[in-house]
Amino acid sequence: MNKLSVSGAPTRMNIRDFISNYSAPIGMLAVLIIFGLIDHRFFRMDNIVGVLNSSTLLIVLSIALMMVMSVRGIDLSVAQVADAAGVIAAMMILGGKPFWLAISVAILFGLIIGSINCILISYLGVPAIIGSLGVMFIVRSFELTLTNGSQPQILFTLPHNRVSSFFFIGQGSIGPVPMLIIICLIITVIMYFIKERSVVGRHMEALQGNVRASFLSSVNIRKVFGSTFIMCSVLAAIAGVMLVSRSGNAVPRGVESYLTDCFVAVYMGTLVSKGNKFNVVGTVIGAIFVGFLSNFFTLMSMGAAYKSLFNGLIIIAAVALGFLKRRKK
Repeated sequence: MNKLSVSGAPTRMNIRDFISNYSAPIGMLAVLIIFGLIDHRFFRMDNIVGVLNSSTLLIVLSIALMMVMSVRGIDLSVAQVADAAGVIAAMMILGGKPFWLAISVAILFGLIIGSINCILISYLGVPAIIGSLGVMFIVRSFELTLTNGSQPQILFTLPHNRVSSFFFIGQGSIGPVPMLIIICLIITVIMYFIKERSVVGRHMEALQGNVRASFLSSVNIRKVFGSTFIMCSVLAAIAGVMLVSRSGNAVPRGVESYLTDCFVAVYMGTLVSKGNKFNVVGTVIGAIFVGFLSNFFTLMSMGAAYKSLFNGLIIIAAVALGFLKRRKK
């Protein structure tokens, strides 16, 4: 039986429109199903939980990057900040400092770097790509100097009583749910309400749509734009702490490889939304998809070259599909 429209005329589900609107989720699901058919280990429960647990770092970093990109900015220092924050936390633990102080200092470091990005890019007018790139190199130099030239900070050899509380963040669980997944869920919910349900989020949405109209509507453009860089760096620092707590060591420049994955996750997230906009839920879905993609390559013993190829194809496809959808409107 056909549904009736407001005017009383019958309406039918347009299959072409449905596929057009939901092509990205359908395509992602199809790819995962194909992966499962190729390797039966892919859909095992322990593998799925493992992928979700290992994807938490990518999810947090992707949300951080998405916040900046949602206001027409970019932060190339996000992975480097996560790297340095993890190293700082590890060095403080090795120095005998309490775990809460190590975490606090690492997050404070993220806040400082985010504030520097905010001032440079939002208030001094330095282009985002140039400012964040410069900050990335400065943070990298600071990190390498701190570790005497990329010397790993190994924590898992320390006595259990010195690292148990810190390791609980990345290796513990509450019931059957790993702590990393719980922390990631909390961060996702908080950022969802900031991005989608707060005044700041509405101003970010306006800034993404039309900068001049936002200015004429009395939106404090500099404040909104700059705040996203602060949120980005703080989230990056938290992600760095999560990684070190999970792995038990901090390797300088160990997070840099995540930057490309973050871009893939963010752009995949735009295809999940109706208006091809940057959003938290879509970014999380994109990050999880990238996590499963990496897991499949690991199961099939395929090298990083294949992963880079797929990442490049996904970014191109995401941007192209988004452009085609906008043209249809």
